[in-house]
Amino acid sequence: MNERRGLMDAFHDLLKAVRLLKQQQPSIAPLGMLAAISRHEPAGNCHMKELAAEHALDPSTVSRAVATLVRDGLVLRIADPCDGRASTLRLTDRGNTVLDEVRSRYEDQITAALRDWTPEEIATLTTSLNRFANDLILEASR
Repeated sequence: MNERRGLMDAFHDLLKAVRLLKQQQPSIAPLGMLAAISRHEPAGNCHMKELAAEHALDPSTVSRAVATLVRDGLVLRIADPCDGRASTLRLTDRGNTVLDEVRSRYEDQITAALRDWTPEEIATLTTSLNRFANDLILEASR
C-alpha cells in the first residue's frame, strides 16, 4: 500500500509541476490545442469532433477553443471537400510560429530540470510515463 501512496504523491507533484510550468509560460494560445491540430496537418483532415474524442474533451470546449484560435489568426477553418457541412482545421503561419515559440520555452525549462539526469534516466522516465499514461487511459475508458 505504501508504494501506491508514494505513486499518488508523485503523481500529485507532477500535476503541480505541470501547472507551475504552464503559469510561467505566458502564451496567447493553448499549446495543447495547437499541437493537436498540428499533428493532423500532414493528412490535412483535422475535424473538431475528432479532436474532442482524441483528447477526451467536450465538443463545446473544443469549439470554443478553436473559435478563439481562429479569431486570433492562429487557425484556419477550411471547408471539407468530402463533407460540405464540416470543416477541417489548419494552423496559419502565425499559428505555427506561436506553437514553435511555446514549445521551445517548455523544452528549455524541461531541459534545465533534467540537466543532471543521464540519457538512460531520461529514456527510462519517457518509457515509464508513456506506459503509465497509456495504461491509465485504457483503464479510464473501461
